[in-house]
Amino acid sequence: MKSITLSGLQVNNISKREFVRTVDRLVKEKKPSYVVTPYSEFFIRAQIDGEFKDVINGADLSLADGIGVLIGAKYMELKGNKYVDLIKCFLAAVFNREYLKSGVQEKLSGSEIVYDVCELAEKEGYKVFILGGFDFGKGCTSDLAKEVLEEKYPKIDICGTYAGSPAPEENEHIVNYVNKRNPDILLVAYGPVKQEKWIAKNLNNLRPMVSFALGGTIDYVAGAKKKMPKYLSDRGLEGVLRPFVSERGNLCLIIRRLQRAWLGIIKFTFVLLREKK
Repeated sequence: MKSITLSGLQVNNISKREFVRTVDRLVKEKKPSYVVTPYSEFFIRAQIDGEFKDVINGADLSLADGIGVLIGAKYMELKGNKYVDLIKCFLAAVFNREYLKSGVQEKLSGSEIVYDVCELAEKEGYKVFILGGFDFGKGCTSDLAKEVLEEKYPKIDICGTYAGSPAPEENEHIVNYVNKRNPDILLVAYGPVKQEKWIAKNLNNLRPMVSFALGGTIDYVAGAKKKMPKYLSDRGLEGVLRPFVSERGNLCLIIRRLQRAWLGIIKFTFVLLREKK
Protein backbone atom coordinates (compact mmCIF):
# COMPACT_ATOMS: atom_id res chain seq x y z
CA MET A 1 0.00 0.00 0.00
CA LYS A 2 1.36 3.41 -0.98
CA SER A 3 2.41 5.70 1.84
CA ILE A 4 4.49 8.78 2.59
CA THR A 5 6.51 9.75 5.65
CA LEU A 6 6.00 13.29 6.89
CA SER A 7 7.86 14.57 9.93
CA GLY A 8 8.42 11.02 11.11
CA LEU A 9 4.81 9.83 10.76
CA GLN A 10 3.61 7.46 8.07
CA VAL A 11 0.44 8.36 6.15
CA ASN A 12 -1.23 6.14 3.56
CA ASN A 13 -1.71 7.67 0.13
CA ILE A 14 -5.00 6.02 -0.77
CA SER A 15 -8.43 6.94 -2.10
CA LYS A 16 -11.66 6.53 -0.20
CA ARG A 17 -12.54 3.52 -2.36
CA GLU A 18 -9.23 1.83 -1.47
CA PHE A 19 -9.84 2.63 2.18
CA VAL A 20 -13.24 0.92 2.20
CA ARG A 21 -11.86 -2.14 0.41
CA THR A 22 -9.01 -2.40 2.94
CA VAL A 23 -11.36 -2.17 5.93
CA ASP A 24 -13.55 -4.87 4.41
CA ARG A 25 -10.51 -7.10 3.95
CA LEU A 26 -9.28 -6.53 7.53
CA VAL A 27 -12.68 -7.43 8.97
CA LYS A 28 -12.92 -10.58 6.85
CA GLU A 29 -9.40 -11.64 7.85
CA LYS A 30 -10.42 -11.46 11.53
CA LYS A 31 -7.22 -9.59 12.20
CA PRO A 32 -6.82 -7.33 15.27
CA SER A 33 -6.14 -4.01 13.55
CA TYR A 34 -6.64 -0.29 13.95
CA VAL A 35 -7.06 2.87 11.92
CA VAL A 36 -5.82 6.35 12.83
CA THR A 37 -6.50 9.69 11.20
CA PRO A 38 -3.51 12.00 11.82
CA TYR A 39 -3.90 15.71 11.21
CA SER A 40 -1.30 18.45 11.54
CA GLU A 41 -1.49 18.61 15.35
CA PHE A 42 -0.48 14.92 15.54
CA PHE A 43 2.89 15.66 13.94
CA ILE A 44 3.71 18.16 16.69
CA ARG A 45 2.60 15.86 19.49
CA ALA A 46 4.52 12.92 18.05
CA GLN A 47 7.78 14.88 18.26
CA ILE A 48 7.54 15.05 22.06
CA ASP A 49 5.74 11.75 22.70
CA GLY A 50 7.61 8.75 21.36
CA GLU A 51 4.92 6.30 22.44
CA PHE A 52 2.30 8.22 20.46
CA LYS A 53 4.58 8.28 17.42
CA ASP A 54 5.02 4.50 17.60
CA VAL A 55 1.25 4.00 17.93
CA ILE A 56 0.54 6.06 14.80
CA ASN A 57 3.25 4.31 12.80
CA GLY A 58 2.01 0.90 13.97
CA ALA A 59 -1.51 1.41 12.62
CA ASP A 60 -2.83 -0.77 9.80
CA LEU A 61 -4.21 2.36 8.15
CA SER A 62 -3.11 5.95 8.71
CA LEU A 63 -5.36 8.41 6.88
CA ALA A 64 -4.69 12.05 6.08
CA ASP A 65 -7.20 13.94 8.23
CA GLY A 66 -6.96 17.57 7.27
CA ILE A 67 -5.67 19.78 4.52
CA GLY A 68 -2.48 20.40 6.49
CA VAL A 69 -1.28 16.86 5.78
CA LEU A 70 -1.87 17.32 2.05
CA ILE A 71 -0.04 20.66 2.18
CA GLY A 72 2.90 19.13 4.03
CA ALA A 73 3.21 16.15 1.70
CA LYS A 74 3.17 18.32 -1.43
CA TYR A 75 5.48 20.92 0.10
CA MET A 76 8.17 18.33 0.84
CA GLU A 77 8.11 17.27 -2.83
CA LEU A 78 8.87 20.73 -4.19
CA LYS A 79 12.46 21.76 -4.97
CA GLY A 80 12.21 25.56 -5.14
CA ASN A 81 12.64 28.26 -2.52
CA LYS A 82 11.13 26.86 0.68
CA TYR A 83 9.24 30.04 1.54
CA VAL A 84 7.83 30.49 -1.95
CA ASP A 85 6.90 26.80 -2.10
CA LEU A 86 5.06 27.07 1.23
CA ILE A 87 3.02 30.06 0.06
CA LYS A 88 2.28 28.22 -3.18
CA CYS A 89 0.94 25.20 -1.25
CA PHE A 90 -1.19 27.30 1.10
CA LEU A 91 -2.75 29.13 -1.86
CA ALA A 92 -3.36 25.82 -3.62
CA ALA A 93 -5.26 24.59 -0.55
CA VAL A 94 -7.81 27.37 -1.07
CA PHE A 95 -7.85 27.77 -4.83
CA ASN A 96 -6.49 24.61 -6.49
CA ARG A 97 -6.80 21.45 -4.41
CA GLU A 98 -5.86 19.21 -7.34
CA TYR A 99 -2.33 20.64 -7.20
CA LEU A 100 -1.81 19.08 -3.76
CA LYS A 101 -2.88 15.54 -4.62
CA SER A 102 0.40 14.13 -5.88
CA GLY A 103 1.68 13.77 -2.30
CA VAL A 104 -1.51 12.47 -0.68
CA GLN A 105 -4.39 12.12 -3.07
CA GLU A 106 -7.33 12.56 -0.72
CA LYS A 107 -8.29 13.95 2.69
CA LEU A 108 -10.03 11.19 4.67
CA SER A 109 -11.18 12.69 7.95
CA GLY A 110 -13.03 10.78 10.65
CA SER A 111 -16.16 12.85 10.21
CA GLU A 112 -16.35 11.64 6.60
CA ILE A 113 -15.20 8.02 6.77
CA VAL A 114 -17.51 7.11 9.67
CA TYR A 115 -20.39 7.04 7.19
CA ASP A 116 -18.46 4.91 4.70
CA VAL A 117 -17.63 2.46 7.49
CA CYS A 118 -21.27 2.28 8.59
CA GLU A 119 -22.46 1.85 5.02
CA LEU A 120 -20.01 -1.05 4.64
CA ALA A 121 -21.18 -2.55 7.95
CA GLU A 122 -24.81 -2.41 6.86
CA LYS A 123 -24.03 -3.96 3.48
CA GLU A 124 -21.84 -6.79 4.84
CA GLY A 125 -23.68 -7.42 8.11
CA TYR A 126 -20.76 -6.34 10.32
CA LYS A 127 -21.50 -5.48 13.94
CA VAL A 128 -20.45 -2.05 15.22
CA PHE A 129 -19.72 -0.89 18.78
CA ILE A 130 -19.38 2.81 19.75
CA LEU A 131 -17.04 3.53 22.66
CA GLY A 132 -16.59 6.97 24.22
CA GLY A 133 -18.50 10.22 24.08
CA PHE A 134 -19.94 12.50 26.75
CA ASP A 135 -23.24 13.86 28.05
CA PHE A 136 -23.89 17.37 26.75
CA GLY A 137 -27.33 17.76 28.32
CA LYS A 138 -29.32 15.85 25.73
CA GLY A 139 -27.93 12.40 26.45
CA CYS A 140 -24.65 10.60 25.86
CA THR A 141 -23.21 11.28 22.43
CA SER A 142 -22.48 7.58 21.81
CA ASP A 143 -26.16 6.72 22.34
CA LEU A 144 -27.34 9.66 20.23
CA ALA A 145 -24.89 8.78 17.46
CA LYS A 146 -26.27 5.23 17.50
CA GLU A 147 -29.78 6.58 16.94
CA VAL A 148 -28.64 8.84 14.09
CA LEU A 149 -26.70 6.06 12.36
CA GLU A 150 -29.53 3.53 12.76
CA GLU A 151 -31.91 6.00 11.15
CA LYS A 152 -29.51 6.60 8.26
CA TYR A 153 -28.64 2.89 7.88
CA PRO A 154 -31.78 0.95 8.91
CA LYS A 155 -30.19 -2.49 8.60
CA ILE A 156 -27.00 -1.72 10.51
CA ASP A 157 -26.27 -3.76 13.64
CA ILE A 158 -24.86 -1.40 16.30
CA CYS A 159 -24.42 -4.02 18.99
CA GLY A 160 -23.59 -1.68 21.84
CA THR A 161 -22.45 1.69 23.14
CA TYR A 162 -20.50 2.68 26.23
CA ALA A 163 -19.06 6.01 27.34
CA GLY A 164 -16.48 4.95 29.92
CA SER A 165 -13.02 6.52 29.83
CA PRO A 166 -9.44 5.56 29.02
CA ALA A 167 -8.59 5.56 32.74
CA PRO A 168 -6.51 2.47 33.67
CA GLU A 169 -8.93 1.42 36.40
CA GLU A 170 -11.75 1.07 33.84
CA ASN A 171 -9.69 -0.79 31.27
CA GLU A 172 -10.45 -4.42 32.14
CA HIS A 173 -14.18 -3.77 32.54
CA ILE A 174 -14.43 -1.96 29.21
CA VAL A 175 -12.49 -4.63 27.31
CA ASN A 176 -14.72 -7.36 28.75
CA TYR A 177 -17.87 -5.34 28.04
CA VAL A 178 -16.90 -4.81 24.39
CA ASN A 179 -15.77 -8.40 23.87
CA LYS A 180 -19.08 -9.82 25.14
CA ARG A 181 -20.87 -8.01 22.33
CA ASN A 182 -18.43 -9.40 19.77
CA PRO A 183 -18.30 -6.46 17.34
CA ASP A 184 -16.46 -6.53 14.03
CA ILE A 185 -15.85 -2.78 14.09
CA LEU A 186 -15.08 -0.61 17.12
CA LEU A 187 -15.45 3.19 16.94
CA VAL A 188 -13.43 4.81 19.75
CA ALA A 189 -14.01 8.46 20.68
CA TYR A 190 -11.82 9.28 23.68
CA GLY A 191 -10.13 12.28 22.09
CA PRO A 192 -6.79 12.49 20.31
CA VAL A 193 -3.72 10.77 21.76
CA LYS A 194 -5.70 9.04 24.55
CA GLN A 195 -7.83 7.02 22.14
CA GLU A 196 -4.95 5.95 19.91
CA LYS A 197 -2.92 4.79 22.91
CA TRP A 198 -5.96 2.99 24.37
CA ILE A 199 -6.52 1.06 21.14
CA ALA A 200 -2.85 0.09 20.76
CA LYS A 201 -2.65 -1.00 24.42
CA ASN A 202 -5.74 -3.20 24.14
CA LEU A 203 -5.34 -4.44 20.58
CA ASN A 204 -4.49 -7.98 21.63
CA ASN A 205 -6.95 -8.04 24.56
CA LEU A 206 -9.91 -7.28 22.32
CA ARG A 207 -11.47 -9.93 20.13
CA PRO A 208 -10.31 -9.64 16.49
CA MET A 209 -11.91 -6.46 15.18
CA VAL A 210 -11.02 -3.26 13.34
CA SER A 211 -10.77 -0.31 15.75
CA PHE A 212 -11.05 3.31 14.63
CA ALA A 213 -9.69 6.31 16.56
CA LEU A 214 -12.31 8.90 15.71
CA GLY A 215 -11.87 11.78 18.15
CA GLY A 216 -14.80 14.18 18.05
CA THR A 217 -16.46 12.43 15.11
CA ILE A 218 -19.09 10.80 17.32
CA ASP A 219 -19.91 14.22 18.81
CA TYR A 220 -20.54 15.60 15.34
CA VAL A 221 -22.67 12.61 14.35
CA ALA A 222 -24.70 13.03 17.55
CA GLY A 223 -25.18 16.75 16.95
CA ALA A 224 -23.28 17.81 20.08
CA LYS A 225 -20.94 19.86 17.93
CA LYS A 226 -21.67 21.74 14.76
CA LYS A 227 -19.84 20.47 11.72
CA MET A 228 -17.94 22.91 9.53
CA PRO A 229 -19.68 23.80 6.25
CA LYS A 230 -18.22 21.63 3.51
CA TYR A 231 -17.23 24.58 1.31
CA LEU A 232 -15.04 25.95 4.13
CA SER A 233 -13.58 22.56 5.00
CA ASP A 234 -12.78 21.88 1.34
CA ARG A 235 -10.83 25.16 1.16
CA GLY A 236 -8.58 24.34 4.06
CA LEU A 237 -10.16 26.82 6.47
CA GLU A 238 -11.46 24.28 8.97
CA GLY A 239 -8.57 24.55 11.39
CA VAL A 240 -8.82 28.34 11.52
CA LEU A 241 -12.59 28.67 11.84
CA ARG A 242 -13.59 25.50 13.72
CA PRO A 243 -13.14 27.04 17.23
CA PHE A 244 -15.83 29.60 16.45
CA VAL A 245 -18.21 27.26 14.61
CA SER A 246 -18.18 23.95 16.45
CA GLU A 247 -18.06 24.94 20.12
CA ARG A 248 -21.39 26.80 20.28
CA GLY A 249 -20.06 29.85 22.12
CA ASN A 250 -18.39 27.95 24.98
CA LEU A 251 -15.44 30.22 25.83
CA CYS A 252 -13.33 27.53 27.53
CA LEU A 253 -13.73 25.16 24.59
CA ILE A 254 -13.01 27.96 22.12
CA ILE A 255 -9.76 28.75 23.97
CA ARG A 256 -8.82 25.07 23.98
CA ARG A 257 -9.53 24.83 20.27
CA LEU A 258 -7.42 27.92 19.61
CA GLN A 259 -4.54 26.34 21.50
CA ARG A 260 -4.87 23.24 19.33
CA ALA A 261 -5.08 25.44 16.22
CA TRP A 262 -1.77 27.04 17.28
CA LEU A 263 -0.18 23.59 17.34
CA GLY A 264 -1.81 22.41 14.14
CA ILE A 265 -1.24 25.52 12.03
CA ILE A 266 1.53 27.77 13.31
CA LYS A 267 3.85 25.21 14.91
CA PHE A 268 3.24 22.72 12.10
CA THR A 269 4.24 25.41 9.57
CA PHE A 270 7.53 26.00 11.43
CA VAL A 271 8.17 22.24 11.52
CA LEU A 272 7.74 22.05 7.75
CA LEU A 273 10.09 24.99 7.21
CA ARG A 274 12.71 23.49 9.53
CA GLU A 275 12.61 20.07 7.86
CA LYS A 276 12.59 21.37 4.30
CA LYS A 277 15.99 20.84 2.70
